[in-house]
Amino acid sequence: MITTAISATLARLGHAHLDAVETAERPSSKSHRDAKRSFRKHIDMVTSAVALLEQEREKAWTPINERLPDNDLLVLIAVNDDDTWTGYHINGAWRYSDGFPIEKERVTHWMPMPTPPVASPT
Repeated sequence: MITTAISATLARLGHAHLDAVETAERPSSKSHRDAKRSFRKHIDMVTSAVALLEQEREKAWTPINERLPDNDLLVLIAVNDDDTWTGYHINGAWRYSDGFPIEKERVTHWMPMPTPPVASPT
């Protein structure tokens, strides 16, 4: 099995859970409190990892037969001749960013526009 950040975090979460269960007999013990703290930390790490995965999913190409972007939202579009453009979808029609129509069957995928770079202080 390939170890990824998520699988490693899940393994640590499992160990933290076992530690918490083993010390549950003495809930006031230091080892129990430490295990609970570790368990909470790992739960937070998994929650953060899931949030990152959801953000990455939002950045991925989405097939148009799976989901369409909100009306008038500027997105990147992929067309069936292996080209990409900026455009938007409105009322069942696709348009390039300049408003010129695109034949509906040409558009295969879309994705949100990337976040612009942050200007570095000079």
